[in-house]
Amino acid sequence: MSSEEPLAKSCKEGSIPLGEHLIDVKEYALSVARAYCLHIEQLLGQDKANCLERALALSGISHDLGKAARGFQNSLKNSERWDFRHEVLSAALLKAMVKGKDEAVEIALAAVIAHHKDIDDQQLMVDSGYSHIPDLSREAVERFEKRKAELEPFWEWIREFVNSQQTFSELCFPSSSSLLSPPAPILKWLYRKFRKIGAFSKGEFDREALIYTLTRGWLMASDHAVSAGVSRFISQISPPCPPPLRCFQRRIGEYEGDAILEAPTGSGKTWAALQWAMNNRVGGERVFYLLPYRASVEAMAKTLKGVFGNDKVSALHARALDYAFREYFEGGGEYAAAYKKAREEVNISRLVHRPVKVATPFQVLKWFFGVRRFEIGIGEVLGGLFIFDEIHAYDPHTIALILKMVRVIKSLGGRFLFMSATFPDFLKTLISEAVGQKLPEFRLKKGDDEWTNHFLGGLRHILRWQSEPLEKMVPEILAAALGGKRVLVVANRVDPAQGIYRELVEKLDGVHLLHGRFARRDRVEKEKRVMGILQGKEEGSLTVLVATQVVEVSLDVSFDVCFTELAPVDDLLQRFGRVNRYGEWKEGVEVHVATEFNSDRVKHIYDLERLEKTVNKGPPDGTQLTVPKVQEWIEGVYRGGWTRKEQEEFDRVYSLFSGLLESLRPMRHHEEGEEKFRGLFKGVEVLPWPLYEEFRRYFYEKEYLMAEGLLVPITMGLFHKLRNEGRLHWLERERVFMAEVQYDAGLGLMPNSGMDMAVAF
Repeated sequence: MSSEEPLAKSCKEGSIPLGEHLIDVKEYALSVARAYCLHIEQLLGQDKANCLERALALSGISHDLGKAARGFQNSLKNSERWDFRHEVLSAALLKAMVKGKDEAVEIALAAVIAHHKDIDDQQLMVDSGYSHIPDLSREAVERFEKRKAELEPFWEWIREFVNSQQTFSELCFPSSSSLLSPPAPILKWLYRKFRKIGAFSKGEFDREALIYTLTRGWLMASDHAVSAGVSRFISQISPPCPPPLRCFQRRIGEYEGDAILEAPTGSGKTWAALQWAMNNRVGGERVFYLLPYRASVEAMAKTLKGVFGNDKVSALHARALDYAFREYFEGGGEYAAAYKKAREEVNISRLVHRPVKVATPFQVLKWFFGVRRFEIGIGEVLGGLFIFDEIHAYDPHTIALILKMVRVIKSLGGRFLFMSATFPDFLKTLISEAVGQKLPEFRLKKGDDEWTNHFLGGLRHILRWQSEPLEKMVPEILAAALGGKRVLVVANRVDPAQGIYRELVEKLDGVHLLHGRFARRDRVEKEKRVMGILQGKEEGSLTVLVATQVVEVSLDVSFDVCFTELAPVDDLLQRFGRVNRYGEWKEGVEVHVATEFNSDRVKHIYDLERLEKTVNKGPPDGTQLTVPKVQEWIEGVYRGGWTRKEQEEFDRVYSLFSGLLESLRPMRHHEEGEEKFRGLFKGVEVLPWPLYEEFRRYFYEKEYLMAEGLLVPITMGLFHKLRNEGRLHWLERERVFMAEVQYDAGLGLMPNSGMDMAVAF
């Protein structure tokens, strides 16, 4: 080869030779294809699978050949801007090597020209010479001619590289760069092709679109991984070494195919799920462990890293960078170093190479909304194993999205295990319909063994209905705490939680408050403090924890007694699960439910009809809540399925999502879908005025994650209320809303307590 080899990129750690990068990307892409080969063959057939593998090899080895241009190389060495898409030259080079019609080359050309930008990107179209306006088309051709001439200084290197690679053996390298022509026909052909053929047809992935989707997705994924310094795609997972398995864990672990698992909290669902996943895994497909809340994701990721190793497990959710940063920052206390480590960790986690993904369902759903580079996600979910834990925890809106997504992933060879401690029959029916067959159900069976008999017959909770508001139960809460019990108090809204906390903290030591209206930084610190005390890792007392719904999922804790506002039966049982969690009290403990509430306020949180059924179908006061009693309660509340309001929401979302899927096209992201995905998260973050000076200091020191840690999440309802009252102020430079409200690190945001900012200024 020529002694002067062009570079793929230049970085502080050292320059990367172009030939090395191209070979590494090709090999990475082929390792991905081979890991998924059984699923590809099943979906596309042997001939198409071979075609896909060849297309990946061709696209991987040629996708960056256009970087061997003088202007691009100067941009790397001198930080000069080269105003031309290098992939246009890469596609032109590959196109010039084609002898005749070759499907694999056609697919590879599509992936090469679109491995950075969508096929309707304006600069990509202009640089490719694709324009409907004659004058612009002529200018584009002239521009292309000028840029292709920049290949001449490296032409000999390109020729020698191509001739040295077996992947190009069936192609013919052009004798001169003058033979290269603008790749406009490629874009024009792709644009017309996928205007007629969508990614999905009748809820399933279109087979013709799939091969283009996978090639583009896996090429982009391989390019990202190699550029990040990741040298291999991990396909093998060592089987875990579980503790002695219980009967139900063995049964589900030996089953092949989709299934439902109903098992109470504390029975060992996680090990059951892992046994199922390992038994059903046939190649290098990914394992997705999906949970409804970020805190649950982080906790499960730590558990699975202990099982499979840190390099096999990724935690994916919207706040992953923030979680990683705080862990590193607390360990070292230096912002820049902590940020760098956190950014590297999150970037690596988001690559496709780690085989076990712990995530919220939204991290998978986003790909089906057509977000940018959604093809990467489609490639990753192919043939995947999906464990939906706590499937009961989602509202009708999210269930509609999940079930429609399940239908599509099933057409891509996905397999599913749906798990829940509480599982109403109507939800099982909906899930079976989404999968396309009635699913077998696994559960604990009385008579399996001594442990199961004890677990199912064990008593943890005694139900106490209280016909008064939770705020009126402070004397009973005090009495329980003074009697030596550790008390959990759960309110449905922040305001009453703050009020109860104020009353208790005046009369007791060791009272803590936890809700969702704290600044991110304060909430993390509070959760760690509570967990540290309960686990004996920190000094201090915890007599009473007053919380909102955040306690249902975010804390693995156990209390001696519970006082809670009425909530749907699923949520109540989650709250009860934080009491006598490990069976410390063999005779059971009382869980008090306040049935009187302000319906005008609670209706924005819960369906009032569901609350009414929870009370009317609930067991009598004083009932000992064994597992069979709980199951009977669940079935009573959900007999008949959704309420009218819930059904309307389910049907509306299911229909809209189905329409969006039908409009997706390979090689182009879906702008409307991206907007709709962002709209799923019904909330906004604001900066309380008392934290402004601290925020500004972090912001101007460019410690942005520290600044973001001072933001407080609020509902859209509260956002509109504050805005209508003139208490929200947009800070243009900082790009954040500042709220004219009080904030206290102990109480959180207090939106009903305004302040005179004019005086403060």
